Amino acid sequence: MATRRIPAYTDGAFDLYRTEERAIPGTDAARTVLVNQHMRIWYHEVSVFDTLRTAMQQAGREVTMKIRIPQYRLIDTRCYVKIEGAWHRVFNSAQILRDGFRETELTLVAPETMYPEVDE
Repeated sequence: MATRRIPAYTDGAFDLYRTEERAIPGTDAARTVLVNQHMRIWYHEVSVFDTLRTAMQQAGREVTMKIRIPQYRLIDTRCYVKIEGAWHRVFNSAQILRDGFRETELTLVAPETMYPEVDE
């Protein structure tokens, strides 16, 4: 009988933000802002293999971290995370099944653009 290992998310926690378009009062223009989702999510850090790192560097992206969290389908490429004061953009969010437990694996990259932060 195969043994199952319960996932442990003890490497750290991040705060979740989502980009949204907001109208600028008095104009027809809009601006992009980071909206705090008021969620702190614990994660487990996963190794970034050299092949992924090389492929991403060739595409002009710097992979900063790869992490796993309990399954949460609402995280997508419009999300940013703040880990220990550093910003990371979600490049990819994959739903996986590992040892019978559903998890979300996030590939994080250095953000090309930073937006103003809104706390609602």
